[in-house]
This record gives sequence, structure tokens and C-alpha cells, in this order.
Amino acid sequence: MRFRNGIIIAMIAFVAFIVTMALVISSKDSELISEDYYIKEKSFNEDFEAQQRSADNKNPIIVENRENGIYFKNRSPLAVQNIDVTFIRMNDGKADFSIKNHDIKVLIPKRKFAKGNYEIQIRYKVKNIPFMQVTTWYYK
Repeated sequence: MRFRNGIIIAMIAFVAFIVTMALVISSKDSELISEDYYIKEKSFNEDFEAQQRSADNKNPIIVENRENGIYFKNRSPLAVQNIDVTFIRMNDGKADFSIKNHDIKVLIPKRKFAKGNYEIQIRYKVKNIPFMQVTTWYYK
């Protein structure tokens, strides 16, 4: 009789655990599901082509880590225009931010950043042709 009651209690506890986990998981937002999948797929292909153009030109924009901030430098003769920089913090979407129409010779102060690992997406145009570079940066 005791063994049977133990098995029943264990099964009820297991089912309660599974139901609780299902409720917790379903209450969280998922970034994997997208309503506009086809639009994002087109954007992905355009980004891939822009990254390839940048790689073909040996990634002309470099990121310099300075004592008081982060600085972008053009190391090629390309006439870079309309720089948009997006900082994506790994594992923390709330710390992400973007700077649109950024001048390449402007220093971005470190006080804008939370400590951690960032993916930096640099989008720019050369003769109205889009380019994109992706690099990582660690802020200590």
C-alpha cells in the first residue's frame, strides 16, 4: 500500500512539474516566430549581398577601441556615406541601440554601453550601393 501511494504521488508531482513548465514557457515571448517571415527573408538576402560587397573590399571600416569611447575609421579610398551603426548586446535585447546617419569621424562615448559583448552591424553606402560589416566588440 505504501509503495503504491509513493508512485501515485511521484506521478502527480511529475505531471504538475510538466504543466508548470509548459505554462512558464508559453508565457515568454519568442523571437523565433515572425509574422513577416518573407519580408525578413528578403532583408536577409540583401544583408548577405551587402556583407559580400564589404568583404570584397576588405571591410574598409575598422572599429577602434579608445580609452573614452569607440571610434570608426575608414581605411580605404571608398567614399563612404550614410553610416548606420547598430549595437546588439548578446543575451540582453534591452541594451541594444542604433545610431542613424552617423559621421564616421565621431567618437561614441563608452557611457552609452553596458558592460558585455556586442555585435556591431555597420551599414553604409558607397555610390548608393549598400554595404554591411559585422564585427564583435567586448566592453569591459
